[in-house]
Amino acid sequence: AFLTHTKRWYLIDAQGQKVGRLACLVANALRGKTKPTFHPSALNPDHIVVINAKDVVFTGKKWDQKLYTWHTGWPGGFRQEKAADLHERRPTEVVRRAVSGMLPKNNLRKQFLRHLHIFENEEHPYDRNIFQELQPPQEPVPPLPELYVIRTVESEDEIEPIPGCEYQGETILYESKQQSS
Repeated sequence: AFLTHTKRWYLIDAQGQKVGRLACLVANALRGKTKPTFHPSALNPDHIVVINAKDVVFTGKKWDQKLYTWHTGWPGGFRQEKAADLHERRPTEVVRRAVSGMLPKNNLRKQFLRHLHIFENEEHPYDRNIFQELQPPQEPVPPLPELYVIRTVESEDEIEPIPGCEYQGETILYESKQQSS
């Protein structure tokens, strides 16, 4: 019974993770939904340490199309910033705002966010406190391969043969391989 009320420290590696799925996992753990003593109005969160926040990904064109907006409070103080610009300026802020948006909009939100520790690299000062490493919501998204490499060749000897193709003069003949079932 004692362990259900203790505040545990969890580590999550955000490298290659989609921001929304990661934020959903973090928000549920911060609220204490993994504990048997969960209550929506109770504050019994665990500490969550997120590392490699600079390596999160958005799908599609969200880096250029997603806008973060705020108002300074002064006349004409409406401000907007693209996700790519915010991520370049403050790499941890994209994850923090995503998690904040998935927490309940009440007085407990600020309390929950105090238990969230986000770092842009792998170094963090909480090594001794970590109880368990949480599994990320998905496999890391691999970087896109370069499909076409354009280079200038001086002679035909520099052309590397492509497996399954023949080079004859200025044309390349492709052999189609049919799979028999």
